Amino acid sequence: MRPFTAQSLKEDDRFYVSLGSNIWIVDNHKWAFYIWEEMARDTAVKNYCLVHVDYHWDGGNEFFGHPNKEKELLEAGIEVIHSLIEEGRWVTFDSFISPAIIRGLVKEVHFFCTQDDGSDRAIDDELLERTGVTQMIHPSMESLSCIEPELPLIFDFCLDIFNESDQWYEGDIWVDEDIELLLLACKPLVIKADIVTVSLSFGYSGTEDDTRRLAEIVVPHFQEWRNDS
Repeated sequence: MRPFTAQSLKEDDRFYVSLGSNIWIVDNHKWAFYIWEEMARDTAVKNYCLVHVDYHWDGGNEFFGHPNKEKELLEAGIEVIHSLIEEGRWVTFDSFISPAIIRGLVKEVHFFCTQDDGSDRAIDDELLERTGVTQMIHPSMESLSCIEPELPLIFDFCLDIFNESDQWYEGDIWVDEDIELLLLACKPLVIKADIVTVSLSFGYSGTEDDTRRLAEIVVPHFQEWRNDS
């Protein structure tokens, strides 16, 4: 497993890297979709259960009302998916879950998100009904940690879950004790997952130093738990 260091991390829209043990870190959360697709291609697994732990719901769907573009997504190989993500119009930092649902990669979604500012919650009912996908919004991490999905699991985590500030590059970070409690609740899912994606989300997860410090707390925990399992 690759040793992790956060000192050199910085905002980078194109950053995604594997740390081994099927743990990936990204900065812009949109690249999680690409990583999931690559994993599915390599393993030939058709459907997954997704667990999304984040401040934001990230339930946007840029393909709504654009049937021709949705058809392109459905028919896309991995190179076209990469291009769609890189373009930054159809798959974005807050609309990367819906494309995975549209393509049938994700058939079940579990959310633990703390955003409560009037934004739409989770995935739109129209998309869920059309694709036959089920979702559950959990009131607590304790509730989420008890799930027993029948499908292979993707665990998706964003560092901005720990930031109470809604200002860009401003930090109001949880105390360390509360950070550790949430991470311990995540532990069973981190161990169980086929793949773990972690978003740094520079700008949303506090100051640059906040983001690096959070990464230094979170990522080694995930590495240790997956290595020990």
